[in-house]
Amino acid sequence: MSRIEQALEKAIKIRESAAVPISGLDSHRESAKKPSPLPAFHIKESIINPILVDRHIVCITDPYSPASEQYRKLRARILARTKQDFQNTIMVTSADVGEGKSITSINFAVALAREIDHTVLLVDADMRKPSIHKYLGIKTDRGLSDYLSGQVELSDVLINTGLGRLVLLPAGNACSNPAELLSSNRMKELVKEMKHRYADRYIVIDTPPVLVSADAISMSNHVDGVIFVVQAAKTSEKTVKKAINLLKGAIMLGIVYNNVPDYLGKNLNPYYYHQYHRDDRTAAKTTK
Repeated sequence: MSRIEQALEKAIKIRESAAVPISGLDSHRESAKKPSPLPAFHIKESIINPILVDRHIVCITDPYSPASEQYRKLRARILARTKQDFQNTIMVTSADVGEGKSITSINFAVALAREIDHTVLLVDADMRKPSIHKYLGIKTDRGLSDYLSGQVELSDVLINTGLGRLVLLPAGNACSNPAELLSSNRMKELVKEMKHRYADRYIVIDTPPVLVSADAISMSNHVDGVIFVVQAAKTSEKTVKKAINLLKGAIMLGIVYNNVPDYLGKNLNPYYYHQYHRDDRTAAKTTK
């Protein structure tokens, strides 16, 4: 068994032994008070404290809101498109900065982790501006960049989040050659191993914007499909077309229209969203 296989085997064991359902804030607070004991092996365990999670991660902070329901709809559509051939490696990107790709990556991954048939590995491949661990309120100093550069084993940087069946691979330390690392054989083999090792796993990979660097273009060669995030009233059609043309050859699974104006959501039936608050709606539609 390869080292990658061993690390992934360990990640599965810790996930199964320490999983915490995402049923609301109370269950997370209980988990924070009574964390599971650390395992004998050295996979990191970091049970997410919802108090520290950024409010934009609505699938954790406000799971009954209309915004969370949109991510569940996204989950349903992506599963419908990928299940037949199990296209389970999915990259999330955007044309430019500030369009909400990282927020989309996290919320989508959490929504997937709540789906009982699948395990999820969330990978922060934005090594230029890593943010996923910050949104989740996790402190970490090593990750994907350190693994790809041969400084650590994979088991040293995988984090069991305690959010259902979700494991996080953070971006790691800043490096001078992220595009080269993402296009390397080591990255290619890592994605291949993660894809085929477990038949129920989805891998969600957050990458830098397409027009900012070559990183997303390099990563698109390793994945089964792409979710493209577009910010409403900001991203021009010309910019979107330019970015998508650079991803030529990649399978476009769908486009997420983010930060939609308030008037488009006024017809939502409050009966179905009884825990929904106006302030949370505004927060959920704001990107950083």
